[in-house]
Amino acid sequence: MPISLSGQLILASASPRRQELLRSAGLKFKTIPAHVSEHYIKGERPNQHVRRLSLDKALFIAGKYPDAWVLGADTIVVIDKLVLGKPKNKSQAREMLNKLSGHTHKVYTGFTIIRLSAKTQKTKVITSAVQFKTIGKEELKWYTACDEPYDKAGGYAAQGKGAYFIQSIRGSYTNVIGLPLCEVLEELKKLGAIHFR
Repeated sequence: MPISLSGQLILASASPRRQELLRSAGLKFKTIPAHVSEHYIKGERPNQHVRRLSLDKALFIAGKYPDAWVLGADTIVVIDKLVLGKPKNKSQAREMLNKLSGHTHKVYTGFTIIRLSAKTQKTKVITSAVQFKTIGKEELKWYTACDEPYDKAGGYAAQGKGAYFIQSIRGSYTNVIGLPLCEVLEELKKLGAIHFR
């Protein structure tokens, strides 16, 4: 049975993972990616960065659809104060995975929910810590030969073959995929955007 909505819900993201997560919860929504600059501001901490970008993305779409509930999100992977984006090629993917190998890294997701016509806005940042196994050379070669690492922050998919590298997760598992589903649904419920029937 689907969750009922008090208005149209728009996901301001092209991420297939975020779409899958929202669908898995039974939500009906429209996808309209927000095209905003994702540059870093000097001195910006990871939690500030994802908070700002999630807000920028949500505001960009909310300005065009003021009566809709708009969800914006941004996810980054950080290890030793280094932010890992999406690898552009095999060489970058190998470099990223070698950094993560045998260590703990953090995944930050900022999400913002806005409904301009109701003057409603909420932004939160969720952090998860992910411990990787030590990745062998053959495993690295095997993984970087598949398509999976190349459109993911940090170069791996927790919900795919990349799960093999994860020894443990402290915090939200869905956050590591790209959207902390429990926290997002909780905020949508508190704001009156969704109702469970």
